[in-house]
Amino acid sequence: MSESGEQQPLSDKKKEKITTIDDLMVTAGKLYKGLIDLSQQKHPLDIRRGVSDMNAERESETVKAQGRTYFFDLETTKEGKPYLRITESHINKQNNESVRNTILVFQEDIHDFMQAFTKIAYKVGKGYKQE
Repeated sequence: MSESGEQQPLSDKKKEKITTIDDLMVTAGKLYKGLIDLSQQKHPLDIRRGVSDMNAERESETVKAQGRTYFFDLETTKEGKPYLRITESHINKQNNESVRNTILVFQEDIHDFMQAFTKIAYKVGKGYKQE
């Protein structure tokens, strides 16, 4: 009805677009394709709106060993200081779920960390046996 109380003719009313199942199937297809494209990126979780330096190449190394994967990533704090993120990932055989463990080594600790790591790694490499 108009303000004067009269009914408007059907031709004057705006036609509302009704969303159909076909429209939603097209949208779902676009979403699926986008997720597939995103999953093929080097760091798919970093592709978000508002993330700066998305095109910048990240320093990263990956080691795959006996059912585990180790990620060594160079990150920076909000203040711009570098730190090392080490992530170990494996599948829990009991419930078939992915398990991730992460440690962060900050710039001021990296020298001591590397000395300890190198010392123990050398012993492991030589076949060290505890007495």
